[in-house]
Amino acid sequence: MTPSLPASARHRLRRLIAVPALVAALLTVSIAVPATAATTAETTAAQATTAQTTAAPAATAAASTGRTAAAPAATDEAPSMTFAVAPAAGGVVTAGQPLTVSVSARNATGATVPPEAVRLSTSTRPLTTRAEVRAWFDDSAADASRTELAVADGEIPAVVALGVAGATLSIDPAALATLAPGVYPLRADYGDDQTPVSARSVLVVPGDAGTGALGVIAPITAPPIGDGLLTASELETLTAPDGSLRAQLDAVAGTPAILAVDPAVVAAIRVLGTSAPATATQWLADLLALPNSRFALQFGDADLATQLAAGLGAPLTVASLTPYLDASDFSGITPSPTPSASAGTGTDQAPAGAPAPTASTAPGGVVLPTLAQLTDIGRSPASVFWPATGSAGADTVAALGALAVDGTSPITLVDSGVLASAGTDASPTPAWATAGDARVLTYDADASRALTAAAASDVPITRAGALAEASAFAALAVAADPASPVLVAVDRPGEPSAAGARAAVLAGAHLAGRTATDLSSLTAGVPAAVSLTEVPADADRVEALRSLLAGEDELADFATILADPTVITARERASILQLLGNGWRAVPTQASAALAAHRTQTQKTLDAVAVVPPSEITLAATSAPLTFSVRNDLPWPVSLRLIATPNDPRLIVQNTTTVDAGPAQSTRVQVPVQARVGSGESTLALQLRSPSMVAIGETVPVHVTVRAEWESVGLVVMSTLVLAMIVIGVMRTVRKLRRRKRETDA
Repeated sequence: MTPSLPASARHRLRRLIAVPALVAALLTVSIAVPATAATTAETTAAQATTAQTTAAPAATAAASTGRTAAAPAATDEAPSMTFAVAPAAGGVVTAGQPLTVSVSARNATGATVPPEAVRLSTSTRPLTTRAEVRAWFDDSAADASRTELAVADGEIPAVVALGVAGATLSIDPAALATLAPGVYPLRADYGDDQTPVSARSVLVVPGDAGTGALGVIAPITAPPIGDGLLTASELETLTAPDGSLRAQLDAVAGTPAILAVDPAVVAAIRVLGTSAPATATQWLADLLALPNSRFALQFGDADLATQLAAGLGAPLTVASLTPYLDASDFSGITPSPTPSASAGTGTDQAPAGAPAPTASTAPGGVVLPTLAQLTDIGRSPASVFWPATGSAGADTVAALGALAVDGTSPITLVDSGVLASAGTDASPTPAWATAGDARVLTYDADASRALTAAAASDVPITRAGALAEASAFAALAVAADPASPVLVAVDRPGEPSAAGARAAVLAGAHLAGRTATDLSSLTAGVPAAVSLTEVPADADRVEALRSLLAGEDELADFATILADPTVITARERASILQLLGNGWRAVPTQASAALAAHRTQTQKTLDAVAVVPPSEITLAATSAPLTFSVRNDLPWPVSLRLIATPNDPRLIVQNTTTVDAGPAQSTRVQVPVQARVGSGESTLALQLRSPSMVAIGETVPVHVTVRAEWESVGLVVMSTLVLAMIVIGVMRTVRKLRRRKRETDA
């Protein structure tokens, strides 16, 4: 029998037994943090309304650059707590309605943080300038002199180790009823009074929306590539329900956004004809069905500022996409759509007065689409250039503005950061303006940056904070000039979020209480006169373009060996424009790798046709043909001229020999040669040239040893042998006849 224990001992034993179970439960709670919360925690630090501090009692808050306030942990490692705040509805206060505010805390430590109070506060004095709003988000604005107004209190529950917890607070409309229209700071304090953690955002009390228009520009572009066109598999991925192109198109569907479409994307789908993926053809049909106003970007969304800085008089264009077409993909179908009157506007439009391209006919009577049909993006009422944000200054705008099409000056989109008055807050930012003789549309750089950040975020609280920031800058723009239009852009996406892109476009279309309109409405009024600053060119990108153009010139010369040089030159031009794509600006390391890969491929093409270096040749006659081999690694037949040049007059060589080399094979070529001496050493220089006498490859030297006397010696020997055989034959015949006669006589 087991002896009984005293009650106190039994109690202690039960507590010891419960310890493992408690530890397991805590581990389970830590591991089972909701996925959405974990995602929130991972990206909260990147948002504009985030503040980071340590929750350790000995730590104190310290300001840092950027839009975050951080205090490192005692070990100088990453902050142990991250705290964020963001209002709903873009931070816009609706009279008589409560405003919902979300707060979130992430615990990066290995211990549970107990429940802590959260206090929301604002100020009775608004932020009246852009500089003040930027300083508030940068955590550099001193607010001790402000009269603070507590607007809500709440509590974030306990945050387990490596976990996330949040709360939703509601601001009573009465607490904000006394605030005049304007942008107000919003601060959330988390924790006790000794070691609080703070996060910042803004509230917008709306005022008069004014009479000006509102426009929001949304790009439709693919991720950067190094080849001329997207492949079928890439298109299938990008246009799938979870693909980047599908997300961009769904984001603008049903909105008044102005679309900036890369014609290379629609061309990549159309060149595939009947072999295009079903998701891609549906995506294209959906794009063309949208009623939105739009304009064409340059092919591949190529970097306009870099091209002009490299000394080009006008942006590069694609002359043909025929090499990408396969006649079997267009059998029995009629190319469509019929290009609109302004199709191909922007940088890929044919020069004024040039004849319209006609459809080509492939063998078998198959009609292939023209370049205009391949790149048509639908209704495009104006010729518009959109350089990358921050890349175009006064010189670039002036050069682009001078490129009139049919007597009409194009419009150049620039961000407000290049305006001479951008840093002064002394004057409003006019959306529709002229800079000298150039027409420009200026989009609000601050609001656009916030919208772009929202479009890239999958995290609701990060997205909400960015949208509140966009609302603040839009409200300041309208307050500065209620009659002036406001333009914002959801800039080129890096990795767009489907939910984020949709939310950003929807919010952009209703900023400052206005409703977005189309491109023609934005440009309907009298433009204001503005001055632009100079923007230095990116020297690395300019040098890269010059290198690409030098390689293109080499390939153009090389392609003269082909019956149709465009099978090389057209692909090369398309690839150059893709390598100039603005999407590469965000990933310079990958851009360098793509350029290096392109240079390697260019050299491989140039080396694809050459004379195979022969071994030393001995010429044992006064005249004989020498045989050489010409290698052609291209998938097309080539026409060449083999030029053979001796280094001394002792050899007489046929100077030019025509060579027709088949695709992907080596061709034998015979060159007649005569020797003027009996013996000696000589060298032949072999050089391939195109029919237009462009040098192809390097000169190949061939060492020739002449032994012409061997021919005379050989003839004497052979003659002697033949004569000897005849004499022997005659003697044998005579002897045989005599023997037969004796036998007959006997």
